[in-house]
Amino acid sequence: MTTSAVTGKAAVITIGTAVAEANAFSVDRNTDAVEATSFDSAGNREYVPGLFGWSGSFTTLRLINKTGAQAAATFAVGAAAGTSNPTIAGAIIITNEPVALTVDGITSYGYTFTGTGACTAATA
Repeated sequence: MTTSAVTGKAAVITIGTAVAEANAFSVDRNTDAVEATSFDSAGNREYVPGLFGWSGSFTTLRLINKTGAQAAATFAVGAAAGTSNPTIAGAIIITNEPVALTVDGITSYGYTFTGTGACTAATA
């Protein structure tokens, strides 16, 4: 049986244009669980799906200087968007832009973001 596992070595992050020298990303998609317990719940808590949200982070070796701006973003797993590998896309606001460096290492730029509006996840 052929595996569908994908390595991250060819992943692509696009925020307007491709983000140069990106080397990691993480996207968290979540849904609130809204309590709907009533007297009819027989002593058990009950929940219904609530609002959907998403957020994440990525790291680059180059400053992209987009903190506070809203932009369309695509995170493609394993290859460029439009291939058979998964992509996650939507509008993001970059909320944090820390810089990390050491005397004996490479400077890296870490970014955190909050998704705004719909997030699509698909395999093209």
